[in-house]
Amino acid sequence: MRSLYKGVIGFGLVSIPIQVYKALDDEKVEVHWLHKICGSRIQYQKYCPVCRTEVEAGQLVRGAPVPNGRYVVLDDEPQETPAHDHTVSIISFHLLNAIDPVYYKQAYWLKPMAGGHKGYRLLRDTMEQTNLVALAELTLRSKLSLAVVRAYEGSTLMMHTLHYPESLRQEGTRFGEISVPVSDKEQDMARILVKHMQEPFVPERYPNLAKRQLLERIQALMPTARNTQNYQATEEVISLMEQLRESVSHETRLG
Repeated sequence: MRSLYKGVIGFGLVSIPIQVYKALDDEKVEVHWLHKICGSRIQYQKYCPVCRTEVEAGQLVRGAPVPNGRYVVLDDEPQETPAHDHTVSIISFHLLNAIDPVYYKQAYWLKPMAGGHKGYRLLRDTMEQTNLVALAELTLRSKLSLAVVRAYEGSTLMMHTLHYPESLRQEGTRFGEISVPVSDKEQDMARILVKHMQEPFVPERYPNLAKRQLLERIQALMPTARNTQNYQATEEVISLMEQLRESVSHETRLG
């Protein structure tokens, strides 16, 4: 497993050197659009429909849409890189259930580096014993992000980047405003059903069946895999043979 980058956890006056690893694999199987005739991967070119021309990378600028179909160009403005790059700066500590799962984004493993093992263990054990998690700030891909650092199963520190609170669409909080009455008997029956269906969560019981089926299908189709280079070479040979035939036919007619 390859680390994404090396960083530091800032915990009061303590600095804990770490390596950051992606914790989750992409659930999607890598699939591309191909040209049905030759099997080559499709390329998407940057094209300007007004100028009717392909646009080179040096001619691109970023733009933010504003009303009436207009754009504000942003690339002429200086972009300041936030300070403390690759430093996970702990701000405060909270109960885990105080942070709603809706805010969670990506998950990362945090591995201690030389000189950081004692501080790593101290932070991990303290959060485990107090049932608290750390709220932190860090710079990820030149953007300031919020994150939660927590003890995972008492052995490892894990970091979760967070959505900012203004990202949450508040309209959905009103979907539960229901005035339909529920009787005590209905509530009791629902509670009995829920209790009957309650069981320990074992993630291994719920594999990604769609991904597994697609991978099995790809494996079964491996013998039919197409090589685009061979196709191009075959096309060139066919084209050359046709040209030679036409040349011989032309010489025969002239003779």
